[in-house]
Amino acid sequence: MDDDGLVDNVFSSDGLWNSSRFFQDPTQYESCLFESIVLDVPSIKFHHPYAAKEPLDREIQLPDLDTFEFGTLPELEPIDEPSPSTTTLISEPEDDIWKVAFDLGPAKKDTVFFTWEGFENAAHVQRRTIYITECGPAVFDAALAKDDKKIASGRVAKADVLLDCLFNLGLGRSSILFFFDHKLKSFMPSLSDGRFPGLTLTSAQSLINRFILTGNTFLFLRSFMERTFSSATSLPAGVAMATSISSVLSTFEEHIGGRRSATRSLLQLQDLFSKPHKILLHLARIVDAVKHSKTNEHLSSIVHHRVLDIEEGDKDLRQLSMEMLRRVSKPSLEVISEWTGLRAEQQAAPIEKRVGFIVVEDSEVTSDPPEYGYNADMMPRFISPEDGDTIFEIGNSLRFLKYHHPEHPLAGSGNFDVDAPALEWKFGWADIEALTVKAKCYGENVQRAILDMGNQSFIQNSAHDGPGEITDTADEDNSQDRYGDYILESAALFDQPPQTRFDKLPDEIKDLILRMLSDPRITTQEEEQQHTFSPPISTTSILSFRPLLTAQARLVNATTLRLFFRSHKLQMHISLQRQYHLFGDGVFSSRLSSALFDPERETAERRKGTVRSGVQMGLQVGARDTWPPASSELRLALMGVLSESFYSSALYHATLAKTSAVEQDVGQKNENELPGQLNFAVRQLTEPEMEKCMDPDSLYALDFLRLQYVPPSPLNLVITATALDKYDYIFRFLLRLLRMLFVVSHLPRMYADKESRSFRLEATHFVTTLATYTFQTGIASHWDTFSTFLSTIQSRLAAEDAAHELGTRVADGLSALRKAHEQCLDGILFSLLLRRRQKQVMALVEEIFEHILLFAKMQRADVEGRESVQELYAKLRGKIKVFISVCRGLTGKRGYGKGKGSSEENTMERLVVGLEMNGYYTT
Repeated sequence: MDDDGLVDNVFSSDGLWNSSRFFQDPTQYESCLFESIVLDVPSIKFHHPYAAKEPLDREIQLPDLDTFEFGTLPELEPIDEPSPSTTTLISEPEDDIWKVAFDLGPAKKDTVFFTWEGFENAAHVQRRTIYITECGPAVFDAALAKDDKKIASGRVAKADVLLDCLFNLGLGRSSILFFFDHKLKSFMPSLSDGRFPGLTLTSAQSLINRFILTGNTFLFLRSFMERTFSSATSLPAGVAMATSISSVLSTFEEHIGGRRSATRSLLQLQDLFSKPHKILLHLARIVDAVKHSKTNEHLSSIVHHRVLDIEEGDKDLRQLSMEMLRRVSKPSLEVISEWTGLRAEQQAAPIEKRVGFIVVEDSEVTSDPPEYGYNADMMPRFISPEDGDTIFEIGNSLRFLKYHHPEHPLAGSGNFDVDAPALEWKFGWADIEALTVKAKCYGENVQRAILDMGNQSFIQNSAHDGPGEITDTADEDNSQDRYGDYILESAALFDQPPQTRFDKLPDEIKDLILRMLSDPRITTQEEEQQHTFSPPISTTSILSFRPLLTAQARLVNATTLRLFFRSHKLQMHISLQRQYHLFGDGVFSSRLSSALFDPERETAERRKGTVRSGVQMGLQVGARDTWPPASSELRLALMGVLSESFYSSALYHATLAKTSAVEQDVGQKNENELPGQLNFAVRQLTEPEMEKCMDPDSLYALDFLRLQYVPPSPLNLVITATALDKYDYIFRFLLRLLRMLFVVSHLPRMYADKESRSFRLEATHFVTTLATYTFQTGIASHWDTFSTFLSTIQSRLAAEDAAHELGTRVADGLSALRKAHEQCLDGILFSLLLRRRQKQVMALVEEIFEHILLFAKMQRADVEGRESVQELYAKLRGKIKVFISVCRGLTGKRGYGKGKGSSEENTMERLVVGLEMNGYYTT
């Protein structure tokens, strides 16, 4: 193209500012969009006295300098030559500038101030306002008085008097316009229709009622404070709350009283009392909620609940409530500290009488220490259930140490110079982290002190000391030295100069109230950080208390477990239950079976003309008609069964090898007494149960027989009464099963009819299979798990001793042992179908046992059966089929035995396989 050379490079910046070749000068053309500017000023017609009257070219035209001439100038006077004067100059009198200013009047007095209307119209006349409220209170009051027939106008009181009376009313004080009515328990106005100037009666009464509410609340809190301080039965937590309220009220009086002179209007007074009004109502609601509290724990729990309610509400009220919670819960936390050993106990009153969550259980033996129970309902609600259990277990273990091992360092708070941190609330992350560090340091210091004082040697030597005995006689000298030091410290305290007055001590609530009443925009960086980043109040208690409780529990548990395993032979007593209550000793079970059921033994029954030898005698259950046996028969038949089996058992020899020579001598003296006073006894039965025991051929003939065992103190903390009841329940079932094994093993082997042979075969198969499942699966599997748990603890304790540590590898305490023991028994009960919800299944087993006993009874020549063997066999076969089908259904039932946090295992499939491996009953 011809124009290619004229096109610039679009990607180059050269010639960027050059004009386009299509650009033309606009001055050469007239605009067609706008008219030309008219500079003819007269045609515009300005309405102004100084506006131009001629065109601008004439008005502003300058004269020609060449032809411009001024007029004739006046002649000037001649200038006199200065001459020195010999006379003194007389100064004229000066004018008084203040008088001149006074005569002239105010500056700009002739200046006229225009409004927009006056600027537009010079003849405009300013009108007065039509709003009555802008005319002043006098006009407003006059209008109200004129309209009094329609709306009550009330009587106008002096503003300053009413303002002063409202000020006193807000502080709960009477005045000339307001008095307190004791019948109505409220402030009442002396003038029922009094009001402020410039306010309607309704507005004035609304404002007065608000101040009346503030005054009533102020007086209500003051009366609560005075009533609490004057009562001798006030709770410590109530006194702490009254003290906090006293600080709030005194701060209000001081702060508001100092601002009375600066308060000159009603709005200022209302603003002055707005924040105190809100705070007083909040405190009144808390006081009203706790008025029926009977314990410190209940009162502090209510305050904690109130704090949770306002957690997402007003910041100031939340901080005030948290500070009150800190003070109110202090008595409860101090008692918890005493119970857990973090604080020295008060010797004036026993702690079990001051602690609400501790229940002293009645003990049959008065010489034993009291047994403590835990009442979780009396624990403060801000303590979590896990921490509550830990608190009780720590205190319970410490009571064991104080009674059985008073010389142990943990048994007394003054045995080593280690001060425990206070158990108190912490609401900020920084404070919680600092408390965690303190708790860790406390645990390490106590551990080091115990190990330095010879904890290991103490444990080895404590087995020789009886409960309550002190082996070191130097403790009395140490106590005397401590008493002398205490006297010297007291004397030095009296010699010191007076310390700071208590009223000058820092008051956290007072400082907090002053910050709340000040400008809310002024906050410190620490307060802002604590407000914006702090843990939820619901978890604050766990974060505040658990570190210290965990450190104390670790030390107490490690010490207690060592003493239980090594000094009090816990392992031996646990194995004793397995050996006898659960038939773990074959010698004992065979001796017991022979003494109860063997018909070839000499009967222990008293007969005329027959002298009982007292050797190898038995009850002959199932082979006699008279029943139940007398107490003398029981003693003769069961005499020596327990003692002979125990002293010949491997458990006794293993225990004997671990004891010292002194204990062996004591054991030889008490050879006739078994551990825990183990002996046969008669069970307490109800009348229906006693009637069942009257028949010697029934399944319940031996339900009156039980094993009596009393765990020696302090083993009752692990082998509890509940555990003993479970042992007794299992023993009764095993005794029935032992009888059934004896019966099926002594049934005749030869029968004339086919039904009898089948009956014997199926009965023997059912009983032996059930016994195998009971002893191998139902008992052995659960007990092996529990034994492994105990062995693991012992091995960890040994590893700690080797590493010269305490509480590092073992964190469990007596509660863990007790819980594992009871879980083991619960698992055994479930596997043996002995739980309450398995009652119908066990009823099938009992019916099968009764059919077998009836068949065994029919084999005796002198017994005539009411039903034939064929009918009895049909019943037995039908019951066994139903039992197997039920067990098979329980095997496939989803979640059976695994719910509600239990350790029960569904082992029914093992029993089903053993009973019907070949599908006999299915076909």
